Amino acid sequence: MKKTILASAIALILAGSAIAQPVSDRAVIPIGVTLVQILRIHVIDGGNIEFVFDHIQDYKTGIANSAFYTSKVVVASSTNWELHMGGDASPMTGTDLPGNTLLLNNIGFTINFTGVNTIAATNYAMGVPYANSNVTANGLKLFTDAMATDGVFLNGVAGDGGDIADNAFSILWQCGTMVAGGTNAMNAQSILAQDPKPDRYVCNVELEIENL
Repeated sequence: MKKTILASAIALILAGSAIAQPVSDRAVIPIGVTLVQILRIHVIDGGNIEFVFDHIQDYKTGIANSAFYTSKVVVASSTNWELHMGGDASPMTGTDLPGNTLLLNNIGFTINFTGVNTIAATNYAMGVPYANSNVTANGLKLFTDAMATDGVFLNGVAGDGGDIADNAFSILWQCGTMVAGGTNAMNAQSILAQDPKPDRYVCNVELEIENL
């Protein structure tokens, strides 16, 4: 009797298996991609520029650029970017006597791009056709963090993101050289003609990059 019951149970199981529907299952693996904004600027050389006028010819014609008056800058950015640049004081004030002043546009600069990325002339907001090496100086402006008034020398365009090998440039400083041209021309008078008081005049040049 027990054997009959067991045989019947096995037969019932086999019959049920024969008519069972296929079984499926599903698993989900979430995948996320987080893009963290990278935006870094570093002055790697020439972080302190000092013009010393100790010859009468310096007063008459200014001090031209040389390696001693060059700042090297690199940018690492994961997106397109733009740079704002300007002095934090206009006019510059004397350290011996704060009442002494010197106009900020006596400081001039040109830009030399040394990285892989080079920006076309039409992308510069200052009105000067900066190429990979520009020979026209611009007078330094006051930093205001407003594109319309800052000395913005380049606007970001498609493809200007990259590492420091891509985005490297030099700022070639000069002082009192009276170079004309550009939206921000340097002061047209020599230091001698302006007759500033003997003093050490200072300002900090601020560089700020923004993502686009």
